[in-house]
Amino acid sequence: MLLPVVKLKSKRNSRHPWIFRKMVSLPRGIELDPGSLVEVRNPDGSRIGQAFFHPENTIALRILSEDPARPVDERFVAGRLAAAKRLRDAVLPLSAETDSCRLANAEADGLPGLVIDKFADLLVVEPYVAGWLHIMDWVAEALAELYPGCRVAVRPDERAEKKEGVSFAKAAEKYPAPASVDIRENGIAYRVDFLTGHKTGFFLDQRDNRAAVMGLAKGREVLDLCCYTGGFALSAWRGGAKRVVAVDLDEKALDAARVNASLNGAETMDFLHRDVFDELRDRAVRGRLADLVVLDPPKLAGSQDEVAKALRAYLDFNKLAMAAVRPGGMLVSCSCSGAVSAERWRQTVRHAAAESGRGLCIFLNTGPGPDHPVLSDFPQGQYLKVMFAQVL
Repeated sequence: MLLPVVKLKSKRNSRHPWIFRKMVSLPRGIELDPGSLVEVRNPDGSRIGQAFFHPENTIALRILSEDPARPVDERFVAGRLAAAKRLRDAVLPLSAETDSCRLANAEADGLPGLVIDKFADLLVVEPYVAGWLHIMDWVAEALAELYPGCRVAVRPDERAEKKEGVSFAKAAEKYPAPASVDIRENGIAYRVDFLTGHKTGFFLDQRDNRAAVMGLAKGREVLDLCCYTGGFALSAWRGGAKRVVAVDLDEKALDAARVNASLNGAETMDFLHRDVFDELRDRAVRGRLADLVVLDPPKLAGSQDEVAKALRAYLDFNKLAMAAVRPGGMLVSCSCSGAVSAERWRQTVRHAAAESGRGLCIFLNTGPGPDHPVLSDFPQGQYLKVMFAQVL
């Protein structure tokens, strides 16, 4: 297949899968739709590979293949998904305790802008770039071949659709998601709600960190802040926590958390529909402390322009969270803002400790599980940062 050619203004000198608009000589005489598949070349005409092209976005090109002998077609997409499956089979053997994982992690699996999560027998596809609009059938057909007996659902992200200037409505209609599906993770039952849930429906990236909290919770009073659908709270309950309090401002998320608690018979958990800052300030006034505090706020920085504001919020969040921990207790602090580097975020948490007059004995720094790999040439993929520390 003869593809439109897009040339760069200067020779490419890295393997980063993104090429920004300022580096691209826009094609003359032809108009390309968002997500068009193009051939990318250096100024001297040498071939770089094939990519999704967007004529208006800051990220103009997302490289799919750098091998001229491997055109992007049905076989190519199936091959990338098969390679992703082999990696998961090698590093993450699922069991009766856990039946859900990430099957494709975008750039890390050579599928830029495409995330696929497995929830029991349901495979949820979330496209973030326009290019997948044109070849979604290739993805669905390959998944049906690789995972026989599983259902495929396309669940678009509204913000991504707006940013890309396209609609995935037809794909979502062709591959609809059910209202919900029940899964198991670390022996806990969850109901994943596709009508109100964020992203693909459930944050699988915290699976191993939830297991770690389960191991720390026995006999402790646990406070789960920004609890969403109750993953950390339920993990603490199953780990033998003395008391679990889960707080979130999202009423629909709390309703889902209560459903999950009911599925597991965890009737003793307390759920608070409240702003986390207000709850922490009240606890400080009343001197109400917990043995283990989990702080997992939503993404606070979606771009570099928002990083400074996000760091101030992380500072305030962590100062208040540390004040709610009994001396000698533990804090599990998280950030899912990819625009904030791990070092800047960890430095902010350390500053929060210093400003609050507390010390931290950091015993574990983690990220997502092995089903969320990170490409060495794509540090932006390392979005989740988690710190486990004793508060002194």
